[in-house]
Amino acid sequence: MKRVALFAVCVLTFGMLLAGTALAAKEITFLFMPDAPQDVYLPWMQEKAASFEAETGVKVNVEVVPWGDAWTRISTTVATGEGADVFQVGTTWNPQFAATGGLAEIDIAEFGGKDVFMPANLDSTTYKDKNYGVPWFAETRVLFYNKDMFAEAGITELPKTQEDIITVGKQLVQKFGEGKAMAIAGTNAWDLIHNWAIILWGNGGTILHENNTEAAFNSQAGVDAMKWYVRLLQEGLASKACAEYNQPQADAAFINGNVAMVFMGPWNIAGIEHDNPALNYDVVEPPIGPAGKASFAGGSNLAILEASPNKDAAKAWIQYLLKDEIAVDHAKNLTHMMPSKISAYADPYYESGVWSTFKTVLGYATAYPPLGVWGDIERAIQEGFSATLRDYIDGKYTEDTAKMHLDKAVEVVNAALAKE
Repeated sequence: MKRVALFAVCVLTFGMLLAGTALAAKEITFLFMPDAPQDVYLPWMQEKAASFEAETGVKVNVEVVPWGDAWTRISTTVATGEGADVFQVGTTWNPQFAATGGLAEIDIAEFGGKDVFMPANLDSTTYKDKNYGVPWFAETRVLFYNKDMFAEAGITELPKTQEDIITVGKQLVQKFGEGKAMAIAGTNAWDLIHNWAIILWGNGGTILHENNTEAAFNSQAGVDAMKWYVRLLQEGLASKACAEYNQPQADAAFINGNVAMVFMGPWNIAGIEHDNPALNYDVVEPPIGPAGKASFAGGSNLAILEASPNKDAAKAWIQYLLKDEIAVDHAKNLTHMMPSKISAYADPYYESGVWSTFKTVLGYATAYPPLGVWGDIERAIQEGFSATLRDYIDGKYTEDTAKMHLDKAVEVVNAALAKE
């Protein structure tokens, strides 16, 4: 009965927002990033905008902003109160923009309530226990593996744990040579922290203490996570060149068939389909650590400008994009991301193959703490990880290196947290 009542409320709310009397605005502007090839993504979004206008009378001006320009463009919009009514924000960006006061507070009940979204993605919309965005789509990381290379190396048991990765990797090195087991991102990866966090959490560690006022990632769990990555290089599973890779270079090494394993996300499947459709691959969940399973939950949310005079129309547009059939089409046929709404997973598409694994992993994946100073925190950890890898490249790496650089990062993070 509760679900029926909730559904009725959602339908009533959406109906009221779509009513001509409720939507006084006749035009809104929507900024979004190119999470699919623009030659197909922009026409898709324009088609949806036309359909929305036919239903509501509200014209949506859609504008694609390259990811490299997005932070600056959104920052300008938030600071000036002009340029857009509603826009896409990365999950880690949402609380940072909310902290400026430039995002409108969201009543999540208007979008179905807290229970309709993947928990980690809903968490990413919060800042100081209030919602300032609506989850749009989700992503997480899993382990991709080359089925042909595994078969040629005589591997019949797929890796399940961190130590299994090492064991299987050595078999692959014996068959194909050093550096052929796995590709990893290194010093040039802006998102280096995402893969390390999977191992940290699996080891039982956390990035911050429970109250988010003090760093915790220099614990033994964090140190061991960093050492595990260096071990992939030390034991020849990954080539020394990987220590300086960015993530696209690591992705390409796997997609081109040069290595047998890599951590990637659902969007990479589009790359495989485009660049090497003959690749015989599959995915498994990220390696289990001593404390259990873990992965990183990312994606994008939709936020409304606090200064917008068209908030009702912006809300209606978000609700339109979150309709199950539109969300599944967006994920399945365009971005290869994952829906943020739990109900969308009723689609049979997510019950088999790689998508079943992604769905399972997203169910236990973790989002970063929703803090206004998160950018400072991420940069500090990134620098600590990069410094560790640079010491390895330069032959200066010792058993104490990871701890030393993480301790330095903790000082920077604690200073940032004091400003939160």
